[in-house]
Amino acid sequence: MPGAPEYTPYSIYMLEPHAEYATAENGHIPIEAIAERVYGKPYNSLRGCQRDDEHIPNDSVKLYELTSEGDYEEALDQFDEARVYLGWDSGLGEVVYKTGMTELDYWLSIRVADENTPATVEANPPDTQDLENTVFESRFFADRAFSPSLNLILADLIRRSELPRGNYLFRHWW
Repeated sequence: MPGAPEYTPYSIYMLEPHAEYATAENGHIPIEAIAERVYGKPYNSLRGCQRDDEHIPNDSVKLYELTSEGDYEEALDQFDEARVYLGWDSGLGEVVYKTGMTELDYWLSIRVADENTPATVEANPPDTQDLENTVFESRFFADRAFSPSLNLILADLIRRSELPRGNYLFRHWW
């Protein structure tokens, strides 16, 4: 049809936090299983998604656009940035950053207590507390305290050739 607008087709991949529900037939990507295999630590994609959009409501869908070169490069730049946002310190009246390490390094330093390692931090530390190398009593509290942005993790997994380049849809519920 002459004069009709042209559209650029692109793929949207479905991210599934529960590996047992991801199959070749339904086309879902088991994001937490891939991230755990790559980083050697369980990754909570829900917490990472909430880090990207803290006001995301129940039964929501979030689209991560990593098709364009600009969006992908911007996410990688943020991923590689050696500065971690710790939050607003009302006592100081300014934003607090941890410098010298990336979000990934910071997240990988946070651990969960076991029979050999006792917890070193309270379940709900203040937002601005530096959590490097801390040990939480459970994974729930560790995830809630700090999980890297899902957008940045996706960009890194694409760079590592673990995921194809494209846009990712993450549907979460609780």
